[in-house]
Amino acid sequence: MATTRGQALGTLLPTLLLGLTAGQPFISLMGPSQRTTPGNPVPFNCTAGPFSSWDFNVTWKKGRDEHPASAQYLVINDKGNYSITSKVWVTLAHQDILLGITCEVSYTALKEPLRKTMNLSQVLQVVPTLKISTKTSRTHIHVHQRVNLTCHVSHFYPSPLRLIWMENRHKVQEVESPQVTRNPDGTYSLEHTWQAEATLNGSEFACWVVQDEQPPVQANITLHAQAPRLGKGQSTHSYSLQGPLQRSEPGTNIQLTYMSSGFPSRHVTVTWLKKNHKLPKWQTHVHLSRDTYNVTSRVLVPLQADDVLSFVQCHVNHKSTLLFQKTISLDQYLRVSPTVTVSQSSPSLGLVAITCHVQRFYPQSVHLTWIDNCHMFKGAEQLTSKRNGDGTYTMESLYLVNVSRQESERVLTCKVQHEAQPPIQAKLILSTAAHGTYKPIGSSSKLTSTALSYWVTLSPEWSEVFKLTEPHLLSPSVHWYLGPEMPVLLFVAFLLGFKVLLVMSFIVTYICRRQNL
Repeated sequence: MATTRGQALGTLLPTLLLGLTAGQPFISLMGPSQRTTPGNPVPFNCTAGPFSSWDFNVTWKKGRDEHPASAQYLVINDKGNYSITSKVWVTLAHQDILLGITCEVSYTALKEPLRKTMNLSQVLQVVPTLKISTKTSRTHIHVHQRVNLTCHVSHFYPSPLRLIWMENRHKVQEVESPQVTRNPDGTYSLEHTWQAEATLNGSEFACWVVQDEQPPVQANITLHAQAPRLGKGQSTHSYSLQGPLQRSEPGTNIQLTYMSSGFPSRHVTVTWLKKNHKLPKWQTHVHLSRDTYNVTSRVLVPLQADDVLSFVQCHVNHKSTLLFQKTISLDQYLRVSPTVTVSQSSPSLGLVAITCHVQRFYPQSVHLTWIDNCHMFKGAEQLTSKRNGDGTYTMESLYLVNVSRQESERVLTCKVQHEAQPPIQAKLILSTAAHGTYKPIGSSSKLTSTALSYWVTLSPEWSEVFKLTEPHLLSPSVHWYLGPEMPVLLFVAFLLGFKVLLVMSFIVTYICRRQNL
């Protein structure tokens, strides 16, 4: 078992206390550093001393009942004094919140035994039980009726926790440290009420409770409203709601179709809304079929790149009564193709970092491939995609290129396959004339330019080495040096410059002295 902080302190504390008490007997009691749920055994360590003899006895008690020790260790210091460390394992139970663990050390030279007690509530964690109940005065729940949902959180310990209400997997309310009630057994309970609106298609509500860093405990309930009766002998109607089978790009329109039957009259209206605004391009047809009416309504929904989190609502009314409402998420019909760009940076001499940026795509699945001079490369670092605030995803892949020994021009290609669409590519050229020159290809590429320093030799008759910070100013006769030999050139340039300075200073000194004479 790994050593916890409490166990480490348990080994250091006796030594510290021994020094502070200057030989006076002491006792310490240490438990686990983290809380544990009932049914699990936890260790306690009791240390006492120093004693001039080993005529002492250790007794453990859980509540009023004696508990056997698991192990004992006797230590003799350099002065011949004794100290004892006793260990006990205690299996925690739900009712142990009001109990304590006591270590008692009796010694013949002491009038009263040394005694130390720790409350088991300090190391115990009781997970609550959850239940959701509804309180309504009516037999049937109608559309848009407000219903009280009560979350019963029973028998937990300790009291601090967070309570979260969820509707259809979306957080609707969070309560930090709600008011609790103490139970006779030492645990706590609470009740919290959330008012929900009943809908025809139903909503799933959940109550989550989070204690410390533990996984949440939850209870769920589904709330349905009863459809109103349409006429004598009829209670409901059948319907279908259909959309396209394939995803579409932003800038296009998709068609949603609502079909229903069994209406007693033709006074049926269908309303389509996107982002709570009515859609303009829709058509509704009502036609008689035997003794009832059938309804077909179609709408064209324009898709946009930011529609990943958008939805469309379909409301069906018969006369003045709402019979049907449905929310359709547009992310199931939308495909946002990524924007692929490449950029470069030079983290060190002879090494270039090429990054492929795959930005704002949906759905999440993409396949990225690096191609180096027509050869597929699989050693690049590929990060997991991150979700953006608008629901799309972004991903980056890093490819490190060693250009110190590059002899020919290299073309690096980042190829991205998104679903079944044609691949999107971005390319970058590492020039043969200079290993520090990078040229992007294509409109989807970008080049992050940085100030680079290059060492050049201008011509054979010039031996001086110059440092240039603007490569585009060099003539075609300039030779580039960006390899392992660059430090040698620096050293030679330094020596030559130093010698030139010495010669010039000697000549100037000699001329000045001649003139003075």
